[in-house]
Amino acid sequence: MTELLSSSTLNIIAPAFLAGLLVLTTHVLLGREVLQKGIIFIDLAVAQAAATGALVTSVLLETDASWQQQLYATAAALLMVTGLHQLEKRWPTIQEPLIGASFVLLACVAMLVTASDPHGGEHMNDLMAGQILWSSNDQLIWLGIACLVSLVCMLLFARPLFRFYIPFAIAITAAVQVVGVYLVFASLIFPALVCRNLPRTPAFFTAFATGASGYASGLIASVLLDLPSGPTVVVALACSSMIAGGIRYLAVPSRFRYNRQHP
Repeated sequence: MTELLSSSTLNIIAPAFLAGLLVLTTHVLLGREVLQKGIIFIDLAVAQAAATGALVTSVLLETDASWQQQLYATAAALLMVTGLHQLEKRWPTIQEPLIGASFVLLACVAMLVTASDPHGGEHMNDLMAGQILWSSNDQLIWLGIACLVSLVCMLLFARPLFRFYIPFAIAITAAVQVVGVYLVFASLIFPALVCRNLPRTPAFFTAFATGASGYASGLIASVLLDLPSGPTVVVALACSSMIAGGIRYLAVPSRFRYNRQHP
């Protein structure tokens, strides 16, 4: 294992792990909010909107310029969250079904956009499963800026549109370009499930540590076993979340396990 984890291998894993940590800084907070609101599929819908925007830029406009892909992906994600915010105000009882329907519709649009492109399947796979092991410096810089902007919005604003929906769109758009749709969903939901009943500060650190261990073990496993990085990290995140959840369950006295009230 020592030989396999050579300096060249670590040079590949290190930027990917940094990308994972950046994603987690926003996703553990947003994931907690998603669970509280009960709109689990919002991350898939917004991630798919961003991915579809990037695909339109790449396939229909025939350009691989990073700034153009980011522009169209961000515009699509912002349009999606603005619509979802209106759904929350007007039709809260059917918000979740409409979010799921939006995801299916956008996924099919993405397939139609890439149907006539000889590299369409490759584009789809990259955006769904991601290419986290090949994270570039430009992607990491954009991801870091997006995470910072999202965190500032969550800290400064009180209105849901600016405190949750817009930061959500910015963070998801940047993350999709680096880690893919599957890892975006896993990073939001798996760690958040582990700490759903904890107070805010312990919840953040518990979720972050759970996510970080999942990213680290998944990236190492993908290199050692020569497996696709995105799906491997998703499985590792699921495993680390189950282990953390099991530890929490055993550590808490049985009479408090189902008590959701915290000081």
